[in-house]
Amino acid sequence: MDNRQSFLKGAVVLSVAGAISKVLGALYRIPLARLIGGEGMGLYQMAYPIYTTILSLATAGVPVAISVLVSRKETQGFTGDSRKIFRVSLIMLFIFGILLSLAVMQGARFIADHVLHEPRAYYPILAVAPAIFFAGIMSVFRGYFQGYQSMIPTAVSQVLEQLFRVTAVVILAVMLFPRGLEYAAAGATFGAVVGGVVGLIVLFIFYLRFRKEQAKKDITLEYSGTSSWELAREVIRLAVPVSFGAVVLPLVQMLDAIIVPGRLMAIGYTTSQATALYGQLAGMAAVLISLPTIFTIAISTSLVPAVSQALAQNDRGLLNSRINYGLRAGMLISLPCAAGLYILAFPISDLLYAAPEAGIPLEPLAFSCITLAAFQLSSAGLQGIGRPEIAMRHLLVTGVLKVIFNYTLTAIPMWNIRGAAIGTVLAFTIGSLLNIYYLKRLTKVTYEVGRLLKLTLVTVFMSIAVKYSYMYLVGIDIHSHLATIIAITLGVGVYGLTLFLIKELDINMLKNIIKDVK
Repeated sequence: MDNRQSFLKGAVVLSVAGAISKVLGALYRIPLARLIGGEGMGLYQMAYPIYTTILSLATAGVPVAISVLVSRKETQGFTGDSRKIFRVSLIMLFIFGILLSLAVMQGARFIADHVLHEPRAYYPILAVAPAIFFAGIMSVFRGYFQGYQSMIPTAVSQVLEQLFRVTAVVILAVMLFPRGLEYAAAGATFGAVVGGVVGLIVLFIFYLRFRKEQAKKDITLEYSGTSSWELAREVIRLAVPVSFGAVVLPLVQMLDAIIVPGRLMAIGYTTSQATALYGQLAGMAAVLISLPTIFTIAISTSLVPAVSQALAQNDRGLLNSRINYGLRAGMLISLPCAAGLYILAFPISDLLYAAPEAGIPLEPLAFSCITLAAFQLSSAGLQGIGRPEIAMRHLLVTGVLKVIFNYTLTAIPMWNIRGAAIGTVLAFTIGSLLNIYYLKRLTKVTYEVGRLLKLTLVTVFMSIAVKYSYMYLVGIDIHSHLATIIAITLGVGVYGLTLFLIKELDINMLKNIIKDVK
C-alpha cells in the first residue's frame, strides 16, 4: 500500500470511529437535556470544560509525541527503543494522571464556589476527576499503536469508550435525578470515568495481542544506546507544544462558563435563567456545531503528512494541489452543515432537545461550522510545512478574541446569549484568515477561489430547497418534527445531486477510499 493509500485508510478508520463517537455523544444529550433541562445542562457544562482543559494540557500531545518517536525508531531499526518509549511514557502518565486527578478532587470545592460561583457544580467536578487518570494512560497506548501505523486499536477503543460513557451518563443521571440536579449532573460527568475504564481495558487487550504477534515473529530487539531519561525528555519536548495548543480551546470554554452567565446576570437575568441560557448555548447548540468537525479533523490529520511529503519532495505543484484538496474537502462538508443548521435552527432544536429556544444561539453559531473547518485545515497545512508555532500563535489570538467578544457582546441586551455565539464566529473568522494568509505567504499556494464560490452557490441552492420544502410541509399540516426530517433528507439529496452534476463530487476518490479500507 503506498503512502497516499495508507494515510487515506488511516483517515477513514479514524473518521468512521469519530463519526460513531460524535453521534453517540450527541444522542445522549437528547434524553439528558430532556431529563435535567437547561439548568442541569448548565451545571454539566460547567464541570466538563474543566476536565477537558486539564486533560488536553496533560495528554493531548502525548499520542503525537509517542507515535512520532516510535515510528522514527522503528524506521531506524531500533525496536528496543520503541518499547522503552512506551514504558517510560506509561510511568510518566501514571504518576502525572494520579497527581492531576487528586488535585482536581481536592480543588473541586474552591473551583465551584470561587471560580464558577455555583456551589452546585462541586459534585459534577468531583465525579469527573478520576477520568483524567484513565485518559492519560489510554493516550500512551494509542500513541504507541499509531507509531506502528495501526489505527484500529484507537478507533475501537474510542467507540467502545464512548458507548459505555453515554450509557453510564443516562443511567446515572436518571438514578440520581430524584436527589437533585447537582447529583444528576454529577452522575452524568462520572460517565467519563466508566468510559475511560472500558477504553483502557480494550487497549490493553490489543496490546497483549500485539506483543503475542511480535513474539511469534521472534524479533531481535535493537537499542540505540539512548537512555530512558533522554527518551522521556524527547517525549516531553514533542508533547508540550501540541498540548499547549490543544489546551487553548478548553480553557476558553472554561472561561465562557464564568463569563457568559456572569454577563447575562449583569443585564438582569437571574442565576437560574443565565445558567439555562448557557446550557442552551454550550450543552445544546455547540454540540450540533461539533458534528461536522468529525470529518474536518480526520481530513486535517491526513493533510499534515500529505503536505509534509510534498514539501520534502520540493514539488510545489503537488503541495498546491494537496492544500487545495484538503480545503475543498472540508468546505464540501462544512458549508451545507452551516446552512442547514442556520435555516432549521429552531425546528432542529425542537426535534432533538424539545427546546426550540436553543435555536436562538444556534442560528448565529451555525456559521462557526465554516470558520472552525477553515481554521483546522489551514492549521494542518501550517503543521505540514513545519510551522506549527504559527498555528498555535493564531489559536491563542483566537482564544483571546473569543473571550473579549463574548464578554462584550453577551452584555448587549438585544443580543444576550446570541452575543456569545456571534463572538465565537468572529474570533474564528479572524483566526482562520490569519492562518490562510500565512499559509499562502509561506507556500505561495494559489487558492481555488472559483471552486469555493461554486460550492457556495450550490449550498445556497440547497438552502432555498430546504427552507421552502419545510415551510410547505408545515403549511399542509405535517408535524414540524417530520417536516424537519424530510427537509433535511431533501437537502442532502439536492446537494449531492447538484455536486455530481457540476462534477465537484469526486466519485473515484470515494471508490479508492472504500477499496483501501477493505
